[in-house]
Amino acid sequence: MAGGRIREELALPSAPALAARRHGRVPIHLDVPLDLFPEAGTELDYVTFADLVDRAARLLVSAGAGPGHRVMVVKRPNFDIPLLAFACARIGAVPVLVHPTVGAANLPVLVARARPAVLVTDAHAASLGVLDGLDAAGEGPARWYAGSAPVAGARPLLGLPPADLPGRPVPRPEDEQLVTHTSGTTGVPKLVLQTALTFAGQARPQTVVGRLLRVRDPYLVCISPVHVRTVAAIVSTLAVGLPLGFMTEPDPRNAALMLRRVRPGVVETVPNAFIRWEEIADEQPRLLASVRLFVSTFDAAHPRTIRTLLRAGRRGARYVQVYGQSETGPVAMKFYRREPGRRCADGRCVGRPLIGHSKVRIGGLEGGAGAVGRGTTGAIMTRTSAVTPTYLGTPDQRVDGWWAMGDVGVVTGRGCLHLFDRIVDRRPGTESLLALEDTILERVPELTEAVLVPMEDGRPPVPLICTRGDRPLPGRAWEAAVAGLPPVAPPVHLTWDEIPHTATWKVRRPEAALLLGSFAGGPPPNAAGAVRPHERKTSDDTPVPAHR
Repeated sequence: MAGGRIREELALPSAPALAARRHGRVPIHLDVPLDLFPEAGTELDYVTFADLVDRAARLLVSAGAGPGHRVMVVKRPNFDIPLLAFACARIGAVPVLVHPTVGAANLPVLVARARPAVLVTDAHAASLGVLDGLDAAGEGPARWYAGSAPVAGARPLLGLPPADLPGRPVPRPEDEQLVTHTSGTTGVPKLVLQTALTFAGQARPQTVVGRLLRVRDPYLVCISPVHVRTVAAIVSTLAVGLPLGFMTEPDPRNAALMLRRVRPGVVETVPNAFIRWEEIADEQPRLLASVRLFVSTFDAAHPRTIRTLLRAGRRGARYVQVYGQSETGPVAMKFYRREPGRRCADGRCVGRPLIGHSKVRIGGLEGGAGAVGRGTTGAIMTRTSAVTPTYLGTPDQRVDGWWAMGDVGVVTGRGCLHLFDRIVDRRPGTESLLALEDTILERVPELTEAVLVPMEDGRPPVPLICTRGDRPLPGRAWEAAVAGLPPVAPPVHLTWDEIPHTATWKVRRPEAALLLGSFAGGPPPNAAGAVRPHERKTSDDTPVPAHR
């Protein structure tokens, strides 16, 4: 592929139109209407989607976007974000997808790195103040807003006369195709470039697996619309021709509504969403009875979550755990069944590299190019067909041609990869904070989140916990949960919305540590052994509002 054309079905400029021709009016179900074309409603199909992509592309041409231009999209999470990505590619422009929660301080940095010609935003992003940093910086890209609510300093995209469309571009392998950003869990998000070749590498594994398993079931996905995985998943779905359900909000109530509408055979979301859906599996298992494949992306899922979902799924259902990053695409994969098999049962196991796509090795934690042997803990390194050629404006993470994942793990004697922690979260005396979280969740069914936040001053990690219905933990449940484990501080009980999350619902541990720093002298436990948000005090006893 490196020396020739990219397959049309895996290329952003051609995928929607090709899918409409091949598969016709296969349905697409949305949980909320598009901001750009609200009149289209929440029930689309492949033909309508391809038409809307062309309509958006005409508007972008009128807004000044053209071949080789970068177009930054910073707006409310919605299906029209990937739609705009396809529309940019249709005219030879490069979409740069940014979640509005990056904040006012970070957005000017990302604009300076990407140098977009056009910025598409909306009133939601403006209400969060994310554009304030651009206003303070002065000059910037031409601003246009989607939707009917005006945005100061921007013009309405829908007010433009549609322009003629240029010929459909045929991307070369090295052509820029898409820019997304990292989660930013450790600072300013990085902008990750995908070429036509590396983006095809992102989408190809799912396309191949879908065809090998002869998947024909509706596919329900709930991943941040600005993530490369979302765009790759849509391309793969269009290529295989599956009915698609798209969710923007992982709340269990929204998930229950979409499960009832779509009746999916395949469901994909992130582990932090699946754990919240355990209550659906326990209380409304019929909504998951059609599912034969649960797919989680990016990180290792908790074993309790896997078991709970598989109990509710179709007979013979499998849970597919995929480990990877925006920069690499899928790196390792593992299949779980309801009945225990002979494969590795360790909850930290994320499987094996994908044949023909990825390779894994473990390097020394002190850095350098040398590899360590099987069974030795170290830094996870990978090579894949989807590794980004570069970040925009920042150095990449290659060591001797291998991509540094920033994670700690081990390749066992059986050849499977075990994930322990992010390197920045690693603390002496604890092999894996994630494994401790697994244990705590196993012991307390009421928990829907248990995140151990490392503290810089040598204190034990502080657990941030969420419970079903935000109810207090029963009796001495917490004492039983941590019995026999390395020391941890008393838990801080928050709602899901109070925990600082990234665009993909990972916990922002640095922000969480700052949040915990609002306690004077450490969090004081209440009668149930946990702190509630209203109990937080600054050093001068001024109440601190809950994080939103």
